[in-house]
Amino acid sequence: MDIKNSVIGETCAISIIRYISEEFGEYLEKELRRRKIPIQRKHAGLFMILFSKGEKIEFKELARIWRKSKSTLCDITSKYSDQKLIKKINCCTDKRNVYIEITEEGLRYKKDFNEISEAFLKKATSNLSDEKVEELKFILDKMIKAFI
Repeated sequence: MDIKNSVIGETCAISIIRYISEEFGEYLEKELRRRKIPIQRKHAGLFMILFSKGEKIEFKELARIWRKSKSTLCDITSKYSDQKLIKKINCCTDKRNVYIEITEEGLRYKKDFNEISEAFLKKATSNLSDEKVEELKFILDKMIKAFI
């Protein structure tokens, strides 16, 4: 790739990732408002994790994956539990273990999140062949797995 002739000029990969992240954040916020989804942009990661897990997840595991402190996650999960989008479940054998589970009400937004993600990916990769898009997804998945 001739980075010197790219739109963003000579820059490092981290700057490219940050730029794409900011673009997605703005796009996501716009789409959440347009679709009247009662989830804040900064909390979308919670729902993306819960949608991908498809079942309950232990609170401390959720905190680790989402990289949030337990106190911050407690506040966020309480908010969405009050809205009936998620529920907190205490472990029957050890009350210190709490599980987070998406509710039927919360699952109503899974299709929206998938559509939003797919539309953004389609726009972001519009200049790539299908083969390059698959290669990019593979590489990004490998990069993410290096951190979790």
